[in-house]
Amino acid sequence: MMNFLSPRHVFRGLPGAGQRLDCALAIGNFDGVHLGHQALLREVVQAAGRLGLVPAVLTFEPHPREVFGLEPLKRIATLRDKIDRIRACGIERIHVMPFSREFAALSPAEFAKHILAERLACRWLTVGENFRFGANRAGTVDTLTELGRHYGFEVFASPLLFSGKARISSSRVRAALELGDLVEAARMLGNPYYVTGRVTHGQALGRTIGYPTLNQRLLPPGSKAKFALHGVYAVRVTGVTPVEVNFAGMASLGTKPTVGGNAWCLETSIFDWKGDAYGKIVRVEFLSKIRDEKRFSGIDELREAIAADEREARRRLGILI
Repeated sequence: MMNFLSPRHVFRGLPGAGQRLDCALAIGNFDGVHLGHQALLREVVQAAGRLGLVPAVLTFEPHPREVFGLEPLKRIATLRDKIDRIRACGIERIHVMPFSREFAALSPAEFAKHILAERLACRWLTVGENFRFGANRAGTVDTLTELGRHYGFEVFASPLLFSGKARISSSRVRAALELGDLVEAARMLGNPYYVTGRVTHGQALGRTIGYPTLNQRLLPPGSKAKFALHGVYAVRVTGVTPVEVNFAGMASLGTKPTVGGNAWCLETSIFDWKGDAYGKIVRVEFLSKIRDEKRFSGIDELREAIAADEREARRRLGILI
């Protein structure tokens, strides 16, 4: 039995016998859902319309690199943002496959037969030209094409998309975010970089020092991942009121080293706004980097740094104190 994620038509795992629908499918991690991903997803939607199939995606959580990687993966997007961006491309069914060493050990033929043909009822499939799959990444696009002929699905290799002389990739977006280069990241994503998440209760430290914040946990408990973006930024915030209004603010994305934190958290202080946002889904759009995250000697030095951050964020956003 699948566990349904929110919203509808987003599933944790594979469909049961009574839930299968013949589909046109894309496979990938889709971290960031950049312009290259979007082009591939549009191919799925177009093929589905042409062939009378359901446009669908198979993606993975956690990211395979979090299972096998020696270094923690630096993520671009939360799972929520990835799902929302995939759905915005016109995809109707998203299967979020729990990735494990056992799943990765499937041979290319087992993956094609048991996962694609039997469980997902795939009839048309697209992947990137550099796609690898199966145990030891032994399968290539050519392998998949041959297996598709045997198991009843057509394979289309989506051409890679370039920005300048280099192809658009999650690795390039990740590198731009690590440098705080929001312009380059936005060029490859097709929109300004943002993070969406539910506001949760924190330690209330910000309120005690005069800077109440919205706290958003971005990764599941126990995750080995980090975020590519880190530091303190001038931001734009939406979702704290029922009306779609943009609020200016500043945000810190990181691990809160001064107070001994280790879990990645987004803390956002909204300028000139008071209200209760607990439980709300809030989007934080990053506009300009102010500084890197830093460990301070104590709360007093932290308070002084936050005051300086506010002045700088307001200056960059053109807002008077």
